[in-house]
This record gives sequence, C-alpha cells and structure tokens, in this order.
Amino acid sequence: MRRLLSLLFLMVIGGLPASAQVCGSADVQGAYGFQLSGTTTIGVDGPQPLVAIGRLVFDAERVVSGVSSVDLNGYFLGNPVTGTYEFKTDCTLTFQLQDDSGAFQHFTGVAKEGGASVEFHQTDDGAGGHGVLEKTPNDCKTESFHGSYAFALSGTASQFATDQPAGSVFSVQGTVDADGVGNLALTTAGGKTTGSYKLDSDCIAEMELGVSDGNSASILKMRGVLVNEGKRLLAVESDPARTATARFTAK
Repeated sequence: MRRLLSLLFLMVIGGLPASAQVCGSADVQGAYGFQLSGTTTIGVDGPQPLVAIGRLVFDAERVVSGVSSVDLNGYFLGNPVTGTYEFKTDCTLTFQLQDDSGAFQHFTGVAKEGGASVEFHQTDDGAGGHGVLEKTPNDCKTESFHGSYAFALSGTASQFATDQPAGSVFSVQGTVDADGVGNLALTTAGGKTTGSYKLDSDCIAEMELGVSDGNSASILKMRGVLVNEGKRLLAVESDPARTATARFTAK
C-alpha cells in the first residue's frame, strides 16, 4: 500500500505543469542594449541580410526611446527612435519603434524573471529579425570595458565586398583582451593582432580590430553596446564589406 501511494504521489507531481514566469510591472524599466540579426524584404528586392545594434530606455510611462544603428546588406545607418511598449506579468513584452523617417517597426518577446534580458523578434510582414535586449549601465567610462573576453563574429559578405562573393559566410573566433584605456589585443588561430575602442557615456562603443588569417590582415570596424554589468559587449560590423554580428563575453 505504501509503495502504491508513493507511485500515485510521483504520478501526480510529474503531471503538474512547470510554474509559469511572473514579472513585476517595473521589471523592464531602465536602459537596455540590444542586438538584432536576420533578413528582411521590407523596401528591398528579395530577402536581404540585416543586423542592428543600439540602446533603448523603457520608462515608467510606457514610453521607449533611444538610438538604433542598422546595417542592411552593407548600408549602415544610425537613427534616433521613439515609441511605446506594453509589459505584462507573464513577462511578455511588445513594443513599437518609429525612426526619424516616420516608419514604424513592431516587436514582441519574453523577458527573464526580473527583466535582466529579453529574447525578441520583429513581427512586421517581411521581417525575419531575432534579437536580445540586455540591461546596460546608466553610465559608462572607457575603463568599464576591460579584461579578457571570448570573441565570436559571424555574418555574410555584403554587396560591397571586394575580396569574396556577396553572400559568402565567414566567422572569426578568439580571445580579446581590453586594457581599460582604449586598447585591444585579439588572439585567434591566425595569430595575434591589435585594435582600439572608444566607449561613450551611454555605453555605445566604436571599435577597430585587426584580424589575421596567417597570410594577410584586415581591419574590422564595429559598433557595440556594453551590457550585463560589463560582462558582455554586443556589436555589429559597421564597415560596408560585411553584414555581421559579434559578441564579447567575459571569461
């Protein structure tokens, strides 16, 4: 009898659904860095690769504002954005952004409990972008980005590439050391190279980083945003040759 009761207890417990996430109404208030990647057919002929980076602030009045930099197949543009958002206790977030051309983009996603990060995607017809929002400090200094970071960059050659056909896939992986005063050192299988960075007070970074394949070297230009208390930097390549995303993750 005792064994039967134990089995019945396990069956009942095993059949219960996992507890749902619960968020507070203010969990997503504050500043976030974001990174988005995918393809789009909006305003272009056929699917085109797209990546974006930026910083958004969600306030207590359900207003969102910030800056967004978008690379559409080699065309790199930066715009201020404004909009509105709705956040529910089941941790779902919906928001819309309007750029200075008047165009709107619409997004939806789910936050982790506490609002530290949000996985989201664009919902407009023809859009295929997926991304992440992560909390960013209210204020940054150059020394906010320092230490050793695992580095991973991937993307495709754009229509402006001269060294490889458009659409060619490429990737770079290695370790980046940031010294806290604006200098970078990258170690990959191809060797060691150097670079530099500037981190503005809004935690937006401008970066140049040498990359070598053992035979030749090139310079990657990137724009990024520091998130997660300086433990991660989300970035996109900003030169026209490639449409790519990168992440620096503290080791």
